[in-house]
Amino acid sequence: MASALIFTATSLALVEPPLLARQPMAASACAQPPALGASLTDVAMGRRALLSAAAATALGAIPTAALAESTLITRQQSYTRYVPRIERGRDYWAGKLRKDIASSDWAAISKELEPVGKKDKGGAISKIFSPMGLWASSFSSKTISEKTQAMNAAVDELAEAVATLEIAAEGKEKGGGFFGFGGNKKLDEGSRVKLAQAAYKKGVNAFNKYIEIGNDGLGTSFAPIDTID
Repeated sequence: MASALIFTATSLALVEPPLLARQPMAASACAQPPALGASLTDVAMGRRALLSAAAATALGAIPTAALAESTLITRQQSYTRYVPRIERGRDYWAGKLRKDIASSDWAAISKELEPVGKKDKGGAISKIFSPMGLWASSFSSKTISEKTQAMNAAVDELAEAVATLEIAAEGKEKGGGFFGFGGNKKLDEGSRVKLAQAAYKKGVNAFNKYIEIGNDGLGTSFAPIDTID
């Protein structure tokens, strides 16, 4: 499930780039899907590189005098398009996910881990990463800004939390085994709950870090995003 989730979240980010980055991406950049066993952090880093390359390509032809105005317009469009989706993901994490962990409703959690399909079907967790990455990229122009890098680092932390949550939901932890095969360790109920709770807290911290960095210096044209209490 982890590989499917990673691949789909990455694919969505490639299909739906920022509004100034509508030019076709290089075929070599998206020809290969994530390899099985690739970490969510690795995939997130690859996604960031693709988004940044696309943004840099699109913005390279924009005159310097128009860049500031164009960037503001693009950010406004990105805010309207992606921030509501980020807020829905945040609300799910702070609300329903917390309740499902408390009640050990692993089936409900697994459902929200389902990958996004061609018709945008999928779980709430699967839909978090694309809008977060795209909103972060709106703070960059010709080069990747420190703000974008910091926001993406928080997204990587959230991806790690999701990977841990998935282990708890599946109820088994992959062991070393020979060449990584076999050795799956089944988790008892207490271990699953503790693992899920740890993932939840890590995810809260990641969400809040991402939001606080994004809100910093946002300006009066945008409403700040609320953090998780």
